[in-house]
Amino acid sequence: MGSRRAADRATLIAPRAFAAFATAAVSLFVAAACTAIAASGCRRAPPEGAAARARETFENRCATCHGTGGRGDGPASRGLSVSPRNYTDGAWQRGVTDEQIRAAIVKGGAAIGKSPAMPANRDLDPEVVDALVAIVRGFGAPAPATSD
Repeated sequence: MGSRRAADRATLIAPRAFAAFATAAVSLFVAAACTAIAASGCRRAPPEGAAARARETFENRCATCHGTGGRGDGPASRGLSVSPRNYTDGAWQRGVTDEQIRAAIVKGGAAIGKSPAMPANRDLDPEVVDALVAIVRGFGAPAPATSD
């Protein structure tokens, strides 16, 4: 009778132990995957509300100098002593980090050793700033191939 109770107990413990092991294994896998994704530089798309606010912000604040196409040729650029950044420049896109772009947006040009004409935008939500970084990065995307 005693060995049957031990067998019943083992039968109950084994699934619980397996469930705990499986939960721990899945948690480790998810943590490793998240770390790998973050390290790879993959960019997540910003939430749609933030993306819409960022597009509006770019049109109202950024395009006046950087232009709607991101080439630094906005209407206000003509009066500046330093030309605004051309976001379509591939060499610049490859040489700048997202964090540097975020700093320029939030802190302004003077705070990062660039033109003081670039204003700070400390009022923007982090999600909107991330969406603005995505917009800036989008100007560096290669043009789609055309068929002749």
